[in-house]
Amino acid sequence: MIDFRYHLVSLMAVLVALTMGVVLGAGPLQGKISDTLSGQVTALSKQQTELRQANEDLVKQANSSNEYIGVLGRKVTPGTMTGRKVAVVRMPGVSNEAVNGINAQLKMAGAAITDSVTVKDSWFNEDTQSYRDTLASTLASKLGDKADAKVSSQQVLATALGMGLTSSDKEIQTLVTSLSAGDTPLISASAVTDPAQLIVVATAESKEKEGQDPQLKPDLEFVKGINLALPKGTVVVGSAQSEGDYLSQIRVEKIEVTTVDSIGSVMSNVSTPFALLADEAGNNQAYGTEHYATQLIPPIPQAKVEGQ
Repeated sequence: MIDFRYHLVSLMAVLVALTMGVVLGAGPLQGKISDTLSGQVTALSKQQTELRQANEDLVKQANSSNEYIGVLGRKVTPGTMTGRKVAVVRMPGVSNEAVNGINAQLKMAGAAITDSVTVKDSWFNEDTQSYRDTLASTLASKLGDKADAKVSSQQVLATALGMGLTSSDKEIQTLVTSLSAGDTPLISASAVTDPAQLIVVATAESKEKEGQDPQLKPDLEFVKGINLALPKGTVVVGSAQSEGDYLSQIRVEKIEVTTVDSIGSVMSNVSTPFALLADEAGNNQAYGTEHYATQLIPPIPQAKVEGQ
């Protein structure tokens, strides 16, 4: 049998080892661990402070850039669109602030906003598809060669809107009234009395999370129809921050319409009047800094002198 003293010695050895562990943990090792953790916390705190300062600097730079662009815009914009008449079409989801910014810049350029149209959700909702098909078949006969059997109902309706806003023909102007009438109006608009020469379509950025289908899906047929009615002088303003944004889709599909991204920003507002004039002259581009942009800003035209 193993001697009792062997058990006692073994037990004492275990106790000594435990004691040394506690002493070391509470002594030198604890100090090193504490110093290491304290150093890491200090470094992280310093890094956070530096990142916060960098972010504040970037915000200041962005604000300064916007202020500079705004000042430049006020210098070069006045008089560039004197005598021009513009219709502004607002699609679902566009904020009042964004539309007001566009309108203010157009007026600064000397343009007159002759018509303001708000497109309702019913233009794109699936449950109003049957109504839209019926209305499109009724209006198609007034569009001449702008509509045929191959064209979708959505494009027919958008072409009718574009033609109604820009035609001097009183009968064609009533197309706008047809789109805003009935129990299911597709737009909110006043009767056209002074036809526009140019059209701005304001579109909202997509706010849907990735992996979710948006409740409302504006289709590209709308822009195709507007552009068919006015191939020179139509500009679509919106967001192309993500691949799913409406403006991004227009650019990917290479629809021949001028686009301006970053809707609501100072840069977007300043660019819009110039983009209209460039498109009217046949210069079709995607302006801005977001997805698929082809140029930063449109050409800046000379201001018109009164009497010219």
